[in-house]
Parts: sequence; C-alpha cells; structure tokens
Amino acid sequence: MVKDFTEEFNRILNLLKTDESFSFVRFSDGEVTILKNQPVVLANNYFIQGDLHGDTKNHVPEGTYNKEEQKEFLPEKHSFFHKKLKDSFLHRQNNYIKGIPAQNCLDRGLSWRFCLDLHSSDDVSDLSFANVMITNNYKRFISEMIPVFMSKKIILVANENSNFENIPFKIEKFFPVGSNCMVNNYYLVDEINEWIQDQSISNHLFLFCAASLSNLLGHKLYENNPNNQYLDIGSSLGPLLGLTGWMTTRTYLNAYWNNPQNPPNQEIDLWN
Repeated sequence: MVKDFTEEFNRILNLLKTDESFSFVRFSDGEVTILKNQPVVLANNYFIQGDLHGDTKNHVPEGTYNKEEQKEFLPEKHSFFHKKLKDSFLHRQNNYIKGIPAQNCLDRGLSWRFCLDLHSSDDVSDLSFANVMITNNYKRFISEMIPVFMSKKIILVANENSNFENIPFKIEKFFPVGSNCMVNNYYLVDEINEWIQDQSISNHLFLFCAASLSNLLGHKLYENNPNNQYLDIGSSLGPLLGLTGWMTTRTYLNAYWNNPQNPPNQEIDLWN
C-alpha cells in the first residue's frame, strides 16, 4: 500500500492534460475532524478542533483567522453537513479521487488511519494525499499545473474577495463564497448543478477554493455531471487571487512566496 508523493502529483497532472473526466477532493485535518463529528471553529482569535483538543478554545493572536478563513461546524447544529461530507468521502466512481492526511502528519497518523478504516476497502486506488498539490509539490503546482489551466475552460469557486488581476488564465465563470461556506453557501451545490445542466456544460475544469464546500461540490457535481474535470485546490491560489487569509495560516504559501525564485524544500508526504 505504498503511495508516492511525486507520482500522485503526476497522476493528477496527467489527468488534467487530457480531456478525461475526474474529480479530486481533499480531506485535510479539518474535514477529518468533521467526519469524526467533532467541533471545528476558526474564529477571529481562537480555534476549536474537537478531535485534538476537545471543546477547548485555543487562543491565537487577534486576526489570525480573518473572514476568509473563519468557519464553524458544531455537531449538534450541523448534522446535515456531517452526513453530506461523509457521503462525499464514501462515494465511489471512476476517477473520483480522495486526498487524505499523510501517514507522517502531526497526529502520528491517527487521521490517516481513521480515513483508511472509514474507507473500508483494501483497494486504495481512489485514495491519494490531501497535500498532493502543496508542501513540497507546490512549486510544481505553480510551474507545471497552472500552465495546463491556461488551455482549459475554467469555472472558479472561491472567496468573494478574490481579485483576478494576477491570475494567468481566463476564468469563464466565477461563483463567490463567503465565511463558513460549507454551511452558508451550500445552496451552490444545487445552483451550479442546475447551471451545468441548463447550459450543457462539458469539457470544463472546475476549480474549488472553498474549504469543505469543495468536497461537497466535487462529489455531487461529478456524480451528476461526469463530463467535466473537478479539482479541489484549497488555498493554493490565495496569493494570486489577492487574498490575505493565507498569510497567517498557510506555512507552505509563505515559504514559497517569500522566495519564489528559489523556494525551500518542504514536507514530503508518504504512505508505506
């Protein structure tokens, strides 16, 4: 059950270079906490992550999480979204690829093992790394993947404060989201699905920069409209979209954009 970080990036890149349909969704630590039905809160000056710290408020400097980053999942309040996220993880379909935390992540692989157990199959061909386009692969995302975007018809779902002046590819249509978008912008799952069908959209690339809503979009849109490509790219375009939330929360982005001509090596994920 070996997964190679470089080869998994190549798998996504090679799919992008074709017209073959696929969907890639990322289950990072926050999504895993929700899958465990534990609370997740990112507020202005504190965070809660139930599977690691219980209900404790962990205080951080004021403004660490601005509105672009803020979210709230409370099990007693948001059971509907827990079910939808779990459905997206358990979904099986050709070229439906689910990125999960690394075996060598900070919780000593507990999230990785949880995902494998929930997946409940010896066939892990539909699993990959949640971080496959970031950490040490981020420089390849910039130099190799973004140029492929330039040849695609792009639909973007991203924060409402996004600015497109520095984006090096054309965006055909933009669907904005705000804070806590899995909850507050869930209506986009139906809205975009209807738009795809009404406009007979096919052979487009959908880029999702919408926290856990990306998982729900990548699942339902691919299930209902399998003639497109769907890619959950997390915060990777944040600097190019003129967003600022990444500056206090995304180590990999700070490491790269502080010296993009000669970026330092970063973490390499692994399974063995």
